[in-house]
Parts: sequence; structure tokens; C-alpha cells
Amino acid sequence: MSSIFWRPLPVMTLTIRQFTGGRAVWVVFALGFIPAIFAAIYLIGNETVSRLDYLNNNILEMFFPILLPIATMILATAAIGNEIEDRTLPYLTLKPLSRFRIVVEKWLGSIWVALPAILIGLLVACLILFRDQASDYQRVIVSALVASAIGICAYCGIFLLISLLIQRALLAGIIYTFVIENVLGRYLKGLRVVSIQHYVKSIYDHLQNTPAAVSSHAASLSTAIIVLVSATAIALLLATWRLTRMSLD
Repeated sequence: MSSIFWRPLPVMTLTIRQFTGGRAVWVVFALGFIPAIFAAIYLIGNETVSRLDYLNNNILEMFFPILLPIATMILATAAIGNEIEDRTLPYLTLKPLSRFRIVVEKWLGSIWVALPAILIGLLVACLILFRDQASDYQRVIVSALVASAIGICAYCGIFLLISLLIQRALLAGIIYTFVIENVLGRYLKGLRVVSIQHYVKSIYDHLQNTPAAVSSHAASLSTAIIVLVSATAIALLLATWRLTRMSLD
């Protein structure tokens, strides 16, 4: 029965098997559980700030701009990057599949592995932090998970494209994450329009449905979703264009 389910998506299946059989997924799991460590530190320490403030100002301020993109980048850049490095991409393109389908299935495979690998750690962190009050903060927890999931989908598309354009995709992704989204983004407010984390944070703020939680710099919910969906679609189309024109000899 499972083979019937996977048969229409052979490249996605191959990608998932490659990830689950490698070390990258364990690195991503480890990164995903860093928020849980910070939540445990709060648990054993003195509660000098509220749990929600600690989540927003400590855990998510580290998770959204740093851990989320880096963890996603490790998988997304390896999805096709490993095929290029191992010189197996020409064999993949010999299959009776369009270049667009190969790109989309690689993207889906990356998402399939990245979502649980990254979000489980964030969920555990929230459950540790709110422990006996989880039901009261259910909307906050769901908002953080949904915003992160949308961010993972967008980052997977963008980093997949980078892996086809630049040989050292992991290095380029790190530069984008730290230099553009974090360092320059804090001082040059105009860079927010090309910052994935800005829209992810905006979605998180709005999904809480608490006006006080929405930052004055946050984009509207519809704008954030449209931008991330558009960025993902454009990245996948450009990745298809690049794969079509690559020399695979």
C-alpha cells in the first residue's frame, strides 16, 4: 500500500531516503531542540519574566532569525547540492520527468523531512515552557508552529535555488542569514522586504489574534503570506530554469 502512495513521487521518495540515511537530518534535529534547552533553563531558574515574554523575547528571537533558516538550509541545499557533488544529477535527469517536477519533488522531499525535524523541538520547548498552562497558550503555540512551517516552505525553495546557482550554497546561505537578514536588517529597515524572517514573524504576530502582540513594523497577514508564497514560487521557477540550462556532463 505504501509503495502505491509513493510511486507517483519517485524523486521525493529518493530525497527522503537520502536524508533519513544521512547525518544531516540528525544535525537538524539537534538544532531544532536548542529551544527546548532554553525552555528547560527557564524551568529550573527563577521566573523573573513571564513565560510568554520569555518565548517571544528569548526563544523565538533566536529561533526565527537563526535556527529556522540554518536548519532548513542544511537540508534544502543538500537536496540537489549532493546530487551535483556526487555527480548523480545527470542520472536523475535521464528519468522521464520534467525539470520542473524534479525541482518540485526535491522541494517537497526537503519539506517532508524539515517540518518534523525542526518543529518537534519547538513544540517540546513550548510544552516545557507552558507545561501546566499549555491549554491557555494553545493559540500562541499553534501560531509559532504554523508561522515556522510556512517559513520552512519558503526557505526550502530559496535555498534549493541557491544550491543550483552557487557552488558553495551552504556558505552563501549563512551569509544571507546572518549578514542580510540579521546584521543589515536591523539597521537598514528597507531590507525587510527581502527578509523571510520578517514575514514569518509577522504571521506569528497576527495569528495570535492579540492586537498588542502585533509589532508596529509587522506586515499585514495577507501581505506576509502572499510574499512568502510568491517568493517560493519564483524560486522554484528559477531553479527549474537553472536546471534546464545546466551542463550535466
